[in-house]
Amino acid sequence: MNYRAIRILCFFGLGVLGVRAEEKKEAADVTLPLASKSAVPEFSSKRLDLAQCVALALEQNTEIRQAQEEVKRKEGVSVEVRSALLPKVTAQGTYEYQSKELNGLLVNAGFLSADEMNWNAGVRVTQLLFDGGAALSRTRAARMSESQSMLLLRDTIDRVILEVRKNVYAVLVNRALIDVQTEAVNLKKEQLTSQQKRFKAGTVTKFNVLTADVELANNMPQLIRARNNKRVAEVQLAQIMALDYPIESAEDWTPPVYVEGDLPYQPVKIDLSASLRNAVFNRNDLRAVKKEIEIQSKLFEAAKKEAFIPKVVGSGGYDVIQNPGSSSFTDSFQGPVASINGTWTLFDGMLSTGRFMQLKAQIRKAEVAYEEKRRLVESDVRDAVVKMEEAQELVTSQQRNVEQSRESLRLAEARFNVGAGIQLDIINAQSNLTQAQFNELQGRFDYNVAVASLERATATPFGPKNPPPLPAEAGLTPKPKLNMQASTAVGLQPGQ
Repeated sequence: MNYRAIRILCFFGLGVLGVRAEEKKEAADVTLPLASKSAVPEFSSKRLDLAQCVALALEQNTEIRQAQEEVKRKEGVSVEVRSALLPKVTAQGTYEYQSKELNGLLVNAGFLSADEMNWNAGVRVTQLLFDGGAALSRTRAARMSESQSMLLLRDTIDRVILEVRKNVYAVLVNRALIDVQTEAVNLKKEQLTSQQKRFKAGTVTKFNVLTADVELANNMPQLIRARNNKRVAEVQLAQIMALDYPIESAEDWTPPVYVEGDLPYQPVKIDLSASLRNAVFNRNDLRAVKKEIEIQSKLFEAAKKEAFIPKVVGSGGYDVIQNPGSSSFTDSFQGPVASINGTWTLFDGMLSTGRFMQLKAQIRKAEVAYEEKRRLVESDVRDAVVKMEEAQELVTSQQRNVEQSRESLRLAEARFNVGAGIQLDIINAQSNLTQAQFNELQGRFDYNVAVASLERATATPFGPKNPPPLPAEAGLTPKPKLNMQASTAVGLQPGQ
């Protein structure tokens, strides 16, 4: 009886232990969600085309925003300088009090003291009457400087648009090159698989397999390079558009903007003479340099008038003063006052001479800078036109070459499959096709970049460049104060 009870207890104990082991096993198999991943917000790219990328860059680019603030600063400088021509109104007043302990009056060998106080108040209006036009020349120079800052802002806009277009084209061309290199790699993989099967069947030698393997390995660097170039272009595009990658997952290279569309190719007709004229008349940075000559000339004119012409300032107002012979606070005199003050510097210790030397040097420096800038602008135009012609010829020649290379590859594979060709024919045909596709895409990229560079060089767009409204996902409010076209055309546009 005791033995049977012991057996029952043993079985019961083993069952309890088994249940607890199963509970521990089930508890160990439970997988909890990772807190770190759940805390990271999901990041998605904005899908924008070229025009929308330009619009977003014009809204957010830091260089443009700095140039806008510089325009506002120059507006403030212009207001400050112009104030010399306007009257100044000032109010003034004083009050003095002296106790009787500090003030003594000698009367019959004794001292009599009384509290003493004095006060006065008045309003003055001061106006520059004559300075030979020096203040007016400085005001005009300040207005020219304000206009110059606007030209530099427009030039910054043109430059930012060019950089956006370059990087968008770089993203598109490298995305297409990834497809080309992926197709080439897949062809090489198929060739390697085919050679391995033939080698196992005993119809080809080991040399064919090794050759196919080497050709596959040789194609991988081009694919890797295209992927990395696309990533670099996306990073640069995000930087120009003032967009940030997610900091929470720095290893994630998903770009803030996914560029939609394909690499375009739209040939345009170019007139070199008209392009050169447009560049000289319309290029904003060249006009800004020319404006600097006018600014320095006005400052030199103001300095001469200030040095050789007398300055006359008039003032008038109304004063109220306490009666000095009375101790009453309300006993006062009042009445209008006026004065005219004239100054004429006869000798300033060569101060004006040194200033003249500086301003003359600034004028000559601005003239040399304009000459250099004009040549640089003309060089930019000619360089862009040459690159456009080269890229157009390259694209035209390679478009037909791509089709011929595909047909050549098909014939080489067909000949090899029936035993009439060799492996080297297929390898050469595949390489020729990949090279032709690469050349055609590179020509498209070079042509689009050259067109964008020519538009930047001439400041004359070939077509309307008004940016479209920003997409809803951008979450930005357009600022209608500034017309952010690609350029501000001032003349000689037709014929380009």
